[in-house]
Amino acid sequence: MTLPGTVIATWFVADSPEEGTFFPQLGTTSDAPEAQAAYWRCMTCFFASSLAVNPGARHIAYTNTVVPRVDGMDLAALLSGWGVEVQALPIGWRLPRGAVSAWGNQFYVFDVIRHFVQARPADRLILLDSDCVWLRGADAIERAIDQHGALTYLLGEDEYPAASEINGLSRQSMARFLEANGGPSRTEIPYFGGEIYAANFETSAQVLELAEQLWPQVRAHAPGAPREEAHLLSVIYAQLGIAAGTADPFIRRMWTTFNHHNLQASDRDLTIWHLPAEKRTGFRDLFSQITQSADMRTALTPAAFGHHMGYPRRRPAKLARDLSLKMAEKLGL
Repeated sequence: MTLPGTVIATWFVADSPEEGTFFPQLGTTSDAPEAQAAYWRCMTCFFASSLAVNPGARHIAYTNTVVPRVDGMDLAALLSGWGVEVQALPIGWRLPRGAVSAWGNQFYVFDVIRHFVQARPADRLILLDSDCVWLRGADAIERAIDQHGALTYLLGEDEYPAASEINGLSRQSMARFLEANGGPSRTEIPYFGGEIYAANFETSAQVLELAEQLWPQVRAHAPGAPREEAHLLSVIYAQLGIAAGTADPFIRRMWTTFNHHNLQASDRDLTIWHLPAEKRTGFRDLFSQITQSADMRTALTPAAFGHHMGYPRRRPAKLARDLSLKMAEKLGL
């Protein structure tokens, strides 16, 4: 049986200085030119890796700006040559200025979901953060979406201890917000990572409807109101009764910092690696290899990804560069 079509997508929002908020993994604000260049490098790596294993999928880059040149490379021409569609999409889902100090443009995922529901470019949407690489094709993810309607990446107490605040809200606070807005009464609800949104059209329409109902409370900063997209998705999934942890076999948030290193042998079996700490390092190296290689296929293997991202451990050259960057941060250079 031929599976219905899938859109594989990622996104980038270009913030102005007035809109900028702090991005901790980049050590600067979202309006900084180098921060924005880092995300374009990630996006290039994302699509290159997906196209290598998902050649039949429709690929869309959502953005509120013009695709730039980065490191001398015309990314608009590159993406177009690869068959990646660039969808211009203004950001409409944004909290009032000053409401949050970090990650201020994350609700853009709901602009993408709204576009998907209104335009219906495919029957499924797999929307990921751009600092991800694909190791395997999406076939198993597609089957899981067909089974569950939407997939959820569960972040448990090993990642965030019980009753702790996660980007400003606890699981208990989200449960109270859910109940206050017509949802079931619960002591707490699971927290699901926002790096993956994977759902079929019908479930996406339900997610969008609930998000639009809750958005006025979110913007008004009601008690326990979500401060980032993962909070709101967690509330919505709880309201819809979406099963927990169904994306966990496919993706993992892999930390490669000196203070938090959680790589494990089983990561080699994943479909997608999410590597937030590699935006300035591993993705930059992979971008250079992709854009400068005569045969791009040599850059798009799990071994190459591991080489650049430090899996299962950093090679000496990467260790030296990462240590140098860490020291520069400490010295404020």
